[in-house]
Amino acid sequence: MLKKIKRFSKPYNSVFIVLLFVLILGLGCDNQYYDERLKMQVQQLDSDLKNRWSTSGVVVLNTTPNGPADKAQLETGELISYIIAEHPVRSIGDFNSAVKQALDEDNDLILYLKDKSPLRIALRRRGDKIGFSVEGSGTVRVKQIQSGTLAANADIQVGDIVEKIVDERKIYSIDDYKETLGKLSEKQVTFRTSELIGVKIAAVNALGDLGDIRAIEPLVDIFKNSPEFSLRKGSISSLQRLVELSVLNDLFHQFQNANVNQLPTDGLQPQQLESAAILGLLTVDRIENTATLKAPFGTQFRHRSEALYQKINEGQLAELAQEYIQIDVEPEQEIRRACLAILGILKPISAIDALIAVLENPAEIPGIRFQAGLALSQIGEPAVDALIVAFEKEDTSTKDIAASALGGIGGVKARDRLINALERSSEPAIQLTLVDAIAKIGDAPSIQALERQRQQYQQDEDSGIRIFLDEVFNSLEKGSM
Repeated sequence: MLKKIKRFSKPYNSVFIVLLFVLILGLGCDNQYYDERLKMQVQQLDSDLKNRWSTSGVVVLNTTPNGPADKAQLETGELISYIIAEHPVRSIGDFNSAVKQALDEDNDLILYLKDKSPLRIALRRRGDKIGFSVEGSGTVRVKQIQSGTLAANADIQVGDIVEKIVDERKIYSIDDYKETLGKLSEKQVTFRTSELIGVKIAAVNALGDLGDIRAIEPLVDIFKNSPEFSLRKGSISSLQRLVELSVLNDLFHQFQNANVNQLPTDGLQPQQLESAAILGLLTVDRIENTATLKAPFGTQFRHRSEALYQKINEGQLAELAQEYIQIDVEPEQEIRRACLAILGILKPISAIDALIAVLENPAEIPGIRFQAGLALSQIGEPAVDALIVAFEKEDTSTKDIAASALGGIGGVKARDRLINALERSSEPAIQLTLVDAIAKIGDAPSIQALERQRQQYQQDEDSGIRIFLDEVFNSLEKGSM
């Protein structure tokens, strides 16, 4: 008799998931087995998948209509990870036989006592005793508990009724599957199944690497509709990577126009070169003065960069990211962080108010608030007025982040506001932030303002602000050498 205790959740995009199985699993004719008794065909996972994702089991390839597997609602693509046998206990013989069979495989069993939660008993080594005996026929009860054993420390009492013993067996291969079902052929078995989540994660990550506009819609669909955090996190990370790739369009446009995979570095923008190297798209040889696209992603991306750039800049991803940066909309901080990074790269002016709301939110974690400030800094001059208003708030954290963002933007308005705040402030923590922000700007009025502050603290060599100002000027002097 066959049952299944965990249903395979339906894919969010069936065509997409089928393609993933074809691409990554590469299901073929090897390592397959047709189970005549259950009327289904299963496939063993290849070693690469198991090693990379710590995944084990056999995959259901197909089931015969109206066969036992089909009636148990096993579906193509499910991973059978455990075969579970139930041993009803109606006599002392049932109990002893069930214990022996369950412990024979892995020194582990699950005990079901009437009106109690299931108890897992795992022995340290083969041959150890479970620590209690039973009596009775029809109704089997705990007779005696041996002190110093697992049973003595568990929720087991003399007189408890033993209902059944459950034997869970992990499946690693086709051979495990066949051997286990053979041993349990007379028992009611249950399959514990799951999705190949690791495969989907790998595929979601691969879609981000490809730099292809066709990846955007499936990734957005998975991000918005998947109940699995790991898939949502992977999809937004891949969307972030696609955004990062899109801003390299000018660089890859040069390779495309020249129709080559190698160009001299002195004709390329250094910052974009560094970003492309970090993303694994090319290698830079300073001695040879060459930038070489790496196969396959780099060489393929020079043909895709323009289309991706245009698609990303249609605004869909900026709107998506803006929607999910609020903690009351998206509880997972890693996803909010990725969305903030996307906004920092795309720099949409329409996101300023939403970013300010994150920056000012006291319920948000400091790191996320700081990243909202960083995104505003990347947007630049259009965000200055909103940041100045935020700086006027009483909350110290808001002041700190807004000041740092203004320093990152620079410009006359941001600089003058920061200098004015420094000359009026008496709070040491805010003073340090303002000094750092003004030093980032680093133009002549900024240096003069910092020098005036240092003069004020000339006699107070032990103050934190004086020590920090000295460090700032030492750094500026070294930078000018």
